Amino acid sequence: MRLVIIGNGLAATRLIESLTDLAPGRYAITVIGDEQMPAYNRIQLSPVLGGEKESAAIRLHDEAWYQQRGVTVLSGERVLAVECAARMLRTDKRLMGWDELVFATGSQPFVPPIPGSGLPHVFTFRTLDDV
Repeated sequence: MRLVIIGNGLAATRLIESLTDLAPGRYAITVIGDEQMPAYNRIQLSPVLGGEKESAAIRLHDEAWYQQRGVTVLSGERVLAVECAARMLRTDKRLMGWDELVFATGSQPFVPPIPGSGLPHVFTFRTLDDV
């Protein structure tokens, strides 16, 4: 059974951990993330920004971990469309089918509408690229 997970963050990683521990081999898992780097713990972005941690220290798993579990990781790829009736999705690089689909895309930072929030030196961070 083909399982595609859109999003390659903490939620997707925990799902992969659970499924591959509880039902190894049941799913052919593909995880799609639009960032170039492997999954990492976004909660730890502040210590990376503050220089207390290196970005490599917040990485969740290495490539070998995914390979051992038979998981295909598509990094740097954005999902553009999902066609539920056809069970197909289109990324900026390919068209692929799925039997089960999970959206694990997280959220976008919210900036409250307070005076000064639109100034050029005010920004949010959600990714390692932002940091």
